[in-house]
Amino acid sequence: MSTIGSKAAEVFNNLDVAKTAKPKGAGSTILRYPLDLDQHALNYIRFEIVDRATQLDQKSIYLYTPPGFSVPDGATYNQADLGIVGGATEAATETASGERDIGSAQNAKDLAGAVIQKAISKGGTIGQAALIQGGQASNPYTNVAFQGTVLRSFNFPFKLVAESEDEAEQVRLIENTFRKFLYPDVADTEFLLKYPPLFKIEFVTKVGDEMLRNKFMPFINYCYLLNMTTTFNEGTNIFHTSGQPTEVTLSLTFQESKAMIRKDLYSDPDNFNTADYHGQYDSPVNIPPVQDGE
Repeated sequence: MSTIGSKAAEVFNNLDVAKTAKPKGAGSTILRYPLDLDQHALNYIRFEIVDRATQLDQKSIYLYTPPGFSVPDGATYNQADLGIVGGATEAATETASGERDIGSAQNAKDLAGAVIQKAISKGGTIGQAALIQGGQASNPYTNVAFQGTVLRSFNFPFKLVAESEDEAEQVRLIENTFRKFLYPDVADTEFLLKYPPLFKIEFVTKVGDEMLRNKFMPFINYCYLLNMTTTFNEGTNIFHTSGQPTEVTLSLTFQESKAMIRKDLYSDPDNFNTADYHGQYDSPVNIPPVQDGE
């Protein structure tokens, strides 16, 4: 029988990212598929279930790396029209700072134009009519305004085909563990719910007798399990003698617990000459600091 569970726990203990555990069974803190995962693959995905309150690792699930994994990074920008106020402010600021020579004819025209546009804007329809009549239009001073980054979501499809009843039991535990910790629990009062636990998702690679983070795969910060779809016996109607289905297809979608900024992912965020993930898990929330007196 494979010993990846014990070996993985020992290695991750040395990395401060896991605790020693028995390799399989309902009471184990480590689950895996297939049971002989370490004998047929060098690269795995580790899903670590993390207690949200203490941020301590509670249970590990090792699975093969599915093909075609994608990372959806994105940012949002809006159009900002500064308009007449922006134009007047720009002209006045540049003149005050000495960037514009108020004595020059062009700069005098710019300042006058900004003042005229401001006056026209107060005139409403009459002011607009004057611009149209003169064949002129207000400069909107359009800019792109950065708004923030998008929450990243990750999808993992797995087809778990159990070749034995022992492996079918491991698949059952994996499936139910994911489902169990998608859901919240009741807080101290039933009027409130406790958040589900967090997940740490790590790509690991086997190098000799060690299992290390795969630096060629992306770093994913704390996540919640957002969606889970399970299909039983998608391509067959065969069951094991105890009733376990021979195929379980999982589609898991995780979403990071907060929108990322550069320091949440990279070890030296201001250095243009490096681009290395730090692989560290910090706070799972973005909460602004409280000001004195608030």
